[in-house]
Amino acid sequence: MKKLVILVAGFLLVGLSFGYMISLDSGYVLFSWSHYTLETSFWFFVVMLALFFVSVYLVLRLVLLLIGSDWRINEWRKKRRSVRGQRQTTRGFLSLAQGQWHTAERQLTQAATLGDNPLINYLGAARAAYEQGDMDKSEHWLKEASQSTKGAELAVAITQIQLLISRGQIEQALAVVLRLRKKNPKHKHLLKMHIKVLTELEDWIALKELLPTVRKLAKLIPQDKLKELEEKVVIQLMHRAAKSYGSSVAAATGQADVIAEIYNDAPKAVRLSEDVLRCYVDLLLQLKQPSKAEHVLRGALSSVWHDDLINLYGCIDAADTQRQLLFAEQQLTERTNDPMLLLALGRIANRAGNADKAKEYLVAAASIKALPEIHAELGDLLTKQGDFEGACEHFNKALF
Repeated sequence: MKKLVILVAGFLLVGLSFGYMISLDSGYVLFSWSHYTLETSFWFFVVMLALFFVSVYLVLRLVLLLIGSDWRINEWRKKRRSVRGQRQTTRGFLSLAQGQWHTAERQLTQAATLGDNPLINYLGAARAAYEQGDMDKSEHWLKEASQSTKGAELAVAITQIQLLISRGQIEQALAVVLRLRKKNPKHKHLLKMHIKVLTELEDWIALKELLPTVRKLAKLIPQDKLKELEEKVVIQLMHRAAKSYGSSVAAATGQADVIAEIYNDAPKAVRLSEDVLRCYVDLLLQLKQPSKAEHVLRGALSSVWHDDLINLYGCIDAADTQRQLLFAEQQLTERTNDPMLLLALGRIANRAGNADKAKEYLVAAASIKALPEIHAELGDLLTKQGDFEGACEHFNKALF
């Protein structure tokens, strides 16, 4: 309000000053051209001259506006177009997230023509078209995305791989991954996708060949995930080798050697993994190689100890039972109150023909922890000794 009062006062002051000057002397201006003359007061001439320049300026601005050459108008238009594009992009991705595929495709393709970043819009449109089952359109939008932005080929190809995997076209996805990795061998995301595609294809041999590259890029995946992947590869390769063995003893022995080679090629941390070790020993037992299985497990138990592994060790019927019993008794010096170790000792002593020692170990195990399998072993042992009443008691305890 104060500014308005000052402005009005300023105009009044200028007007009064102008009127005062006119009252002092109106002035005189004469224009002559050929037979024509124009006479007017000086102040009227000044006003007309000012109106002329204002009119010329306004006409020029109007012409520039009409032909679109006014930089301010162009800047405004560009900014407004960009805002519209951003708004349409947001709407498109919201529709995409909500599963409104047709609406999302329309909004994202419109946004691609308006916004400053058509790449992400075309990629989103390709996904929307894929979800509608329109593969031709999906390929078309991927092509548009590739052409829209310089250097976008890799981003487009990664999206294409993801769509191929979702579509179940794993072989085609692998072909694209291999082509891209030749050009970008150190690209971490591509390496991750390579792992994913090979896992989907269950190509464990190729995965094993890829693992050294994965280990070099330590930060590519967390160490626990890497170890899990390595374990899975080794387990699957051992299972595949075991399925191809023949019925003869010689064939089984040969396959046991192949499985051993796969196991020994693995890093030490993987070899000592409970799952890998158990798988290896189980396969050796299936191949009728109990002595080899006992030897492997005996060597591993000094580094890794687990209830399931010592339980498995007690169940292995190796040729040299006395050596097996001696090893288990040596472990007892450090694990006196381990019920699973005492159970394993009871089983081994029973197979070695030392029923009294077996009973002693099993009774000690049951006193520490009344596990069903301990009572079941005691029941079997007492049945062989003719103590049916005691056997029934332990069998009942094994059931409840």
